[in-house]
Amino acid sequence: MVFHSQFSRWKLSFQLNAGQARQSGALGSGLSTPAPDRHNTIGALRVLLAVLVIYTHAHLLGGFDLEWLSHWSRGTTQAGTVAVQCFFALSGWLVTTSWRRQPELGRFLWHRFLQLAPALWVCLLLTAFLFAPLVWLTTPNAPHPFLSLGPSPAGYVGHNLLQPRTQISIGSLLNAVPWPADWNGSLWTLFYEGAAYLMVAALGLAGLLTRWRRVGTGLIVALLAGNVILATAHPGWLTGAVRLYDTPGKLLTLHFLVGATWASWPDETARVLRRPWLALSAAVLLVASWPLLIHPWLSPLVLPLALLWLTRHGPLVDFEQKVGGDYSYGLYIYGYPVQQILAHFQIQQLGFTVYLAAALLLALALAVASWHLVEKPALALKSFRWTPRPALTPV
Repeated sequence: MVFHSQFSRWKLSFQLNAGQARQSGALGSGLSTPAPDRHNTIGALRVLLAVLVIYTHAHLLGGFDLEWLSHWSRGTTQAGTVAVQCFFALSGWLVTTSWRRQPELGRFLWHRFLQLAPALWVCLLLTAFLFAPLVWLTTPNAPHPFLSLGPSPAGYVGHNLLQPRTQISIGSLLNAVPWPADWNGSLWTLFYEGAAYLMVAALGLAGLLTRWRRVGTGLIVALLAGNVILATAHPGWLTGAVRLYDTPGKLLTLHFLVGATWASWPDETARVLRRPWLALSAAVLLVASWPLLIHPWLSPLVLPLALLWLTRHGPLVDFEQKVGGDYSYGLYIYGYPVQQILAHFQIQQLGFTVYLAAALLLALALAVASWHLVEKPALALKSFRWTPRPALTPV
């Protein structure tokens, strides 16, 4: 997911800052650096995307029927899936913009670590030693003592610190809910998020996001073309072939890379986004593809463009400043365990609306606490001084 509080210090950029470029000597080589633009709707969009993930999970975790988009698309996609793809497209744009503004490997990796790890680790601790004991105390005939459960609470934290989803359960808890045993299914995307960050670092160090961005763009276009070929070729021709679209994680990576490609061309992106008919056409193609088999290969091509246009338009500009923080990551990582606990207490029997509303309110409370007590203090450590080791001068 997406995707995590990075715009508290820097924001979406579409324009080039000639003054900064002159100071860095970039203009002399025909290169320039993006300037931050702090007026966008990314904060509001990210919260909406996190809500959509919780909405889709509510149908599964509450034991309700499939949600509307899953029905309408004939199982091709669902609202939560589209939301996570949007998260990755935005993350590709934001993270690549960050690299182009500060092409220093140590600082880049440190910032990405601060965005993902502290809030995740606190969530793991709370799940293992607050949420799980609450369920354990209210589970008839639960094994005693709590710390003797297997898989263990400590193992849940330790195994998932660096690779989330290595351990999904704690003892035999949550075995009576509609989706049993799983404490946090949302965390599966974080592995791909971290891997995508490393891709940006590798591309950046090689100059494929800056000086040789045409080569980098060509490589990403080749991946997209391969995805289309594998998606449309006759099945008999694909024996032993690796399908880029056959797992959600690989499809998320393609969305991320397309977002990164747009960020590599800020001037050109700005010109495209000044033509709303292009973004509208992309949105129409995306929606029209949802019930069709072409959706998996078409989505990475059109979704990022429509989404980037939305970041520049709408009434909720600077949303995170208005509400006091970026609560999207907290909503994303706490929504699932909250829904499982509510299912344990059978809140879903009161109906879908009550179940969803309760999950959103509780997850939001945890997200607000996570931002102010964990994420914001962690992001303050971004100012830690690194010995500069600049890569190539940004374009």
